[in-house]
Amino acid sequence: MTGGTVLAVERACTELAGSAPAETVRVRNGPKTAVYRVRLADGRPVVVKLFAVDGTHGAVDEARLLAAVTAAGRVRVSTVIGYGPVPGLTVSAVVTTDAGTSTLGDAVRAGQMPRPAALLRLALLMAAFHSVKAPAGVPLAPGIGQQVSALAAHCPKQVFVRLAPALEVIAAGACLERLVWCHGDLHLENVICGGDRRLTVGEHGRPRLPDYLVDFEAATVEVPEYDLAQTLVTCDALELSDRLFVAAAYGRPVDTRLLNAYVAFQAVRGWTYAAHREGRDRDTWAARLHLALSPQSGRTLL
Repeated sequence: MTGGTVLAVERACTELAGSAPAETVRVRNGPKTAVYRVRLADGRPVVVKLFAVDGTHGAVDEARLLAAVTAAGRVRVSTVIGYGPVPGLTVSAVVTTDAGTSTLGDAVRAGQMPRPAALLRLALLMAAFHSVKAPAGVPLAPGIGQQVSALAAHCPKQVFVRLAPALEVIAAGACLERLVWCHGDLHLENVICGGDRRLTVGEHGRPRLPDYLVDFEAATVEVPEYDLAQTLVTCDALELSDRLFVAAAYGRPVDTRLLNAYVAFQAVRGWTYAAHREGRDRDTWAARLHLALSPQSGRTLL
């Protein structure tokens, strides 16, 4: 988002949270959304998320989504303070409580948490999120068919043809009975560490997770392997041992062949839009693409 974001944050805080901003720090500024961490004049720490008017996911959708997750009580998310159009501007906003600044990625980089422990938490969070029913009326990301069509239009042909065997497996693995609400972008930077990082046992023997899940713009309804694959790719957990570990930690039935096919799809999609079209993280995505499309990496790939 470009232009007017500072003014939008000021008006969002004043109109939706009832207090002017005293300190503002930009966290992220993308084409369709922008995120700011703000300390209000009344002392409350909040997060302001701005949405472009032409986005498929807006403030009302985000607030409804957060409410559904909160009501389910399986995953911790920030509490909504206020949401709606920003007066006088062509953006909408959601103001939430600030869950903190330390992500699982920060904890791993600082040596405070082993990488396997962080991957375990991601798998447990995903299983908990998949148990929540998607709220009615919230626009979801395009289905796999639309994603494949869009990918074909932008991916170089010599790369896309290598994806054909995976797409055959994905098409054959479509099953309405196995559809779940997928986060769509669950990785180490989209989980905020809670104050107490210990895992405890909650209701019905389920792990009680102290972490907060954020960033739901890519939420969609798909088979669980779709979400697991995205996490494996974005966390660089593509070796066979990592795939098996995350699938086991997820704790629900997983079709390994379908998972490997989705790993290939998610890697090609990520490489196409990040490295090929935007020129970002080219070496990282090249390595991911190589591992995802290599038969040796998954052994039972396709």
